Formats: sequence, structure tokens, C-alpha cells
Amino acid sequence: MNTPAQLNAQLLQLLEQMHITFDEKRWRRMPALRQQLMACFDEYQKLETNVAELAKMKRHLRDGFAQLIAQSEQRAAELEHKMAQHRDNQEGVLAYSMMALLTEQP
Repeated sequence: MNTPAQLNAQLLQLLEQMHITFDEKRWRRMPALRQQLMACFDEYQKLETNVAELAKMKRHLRDGFAQLIAQSEQRAAELEHKMAQHRDNQEGVLAYSMMALLTEQP
């Protein structure tokens, strides 16, 4: 049986592992890590008797998940911008090719 202190350390380790996994773009591991973290938190919540410590852990986890969400939204915006640039570049190449065909002398 784990103590609240052990579970606290395990929760922090799992959250850190989620951030590392996200940075390494290993998306398939994220659901399993999240599930482990939630199971560990459920156990921690049952054992922790100090309300202040429980609130502190909830706040820490909430902040950690908020960071992951913000990073995800930032990466999505960057990808959208890159795709728009790619589309614009492709349209420019197409327009240049069409202009070259139209101005070509027979």
C-alpha cells in the first residue's frame, strides 16, 4: 500500500513524463499516461487527509494539464500557419507555371 507522500511523488513523476512525451511527440503514449495519472490521483485523493495538500496537488495537476493544452494549441496554430504558407507557395508556383505557359512563344 502506498503512502500519500509516495503517491504525491508518483503523480509528479507521471505529470513530468506526460510533458516529456508531449515534447517528444509520442502521442500514442499520452492516453495511457493520463489514465495512470488519474488512477494514481484517485488513490491519492482517498488517502490524503490534509485538505491543503490535496488542494495543492489539484492545483499543480490543473496547471500541468493547462500547460499541455496551451502547448497543443500553440503547435496547432503553428501547423496551421505552415500549411497556409505551403498552400500560398503552391498557388504561387502554379500561377508562375501558368504565366510561363501563356507567355511561351510557339
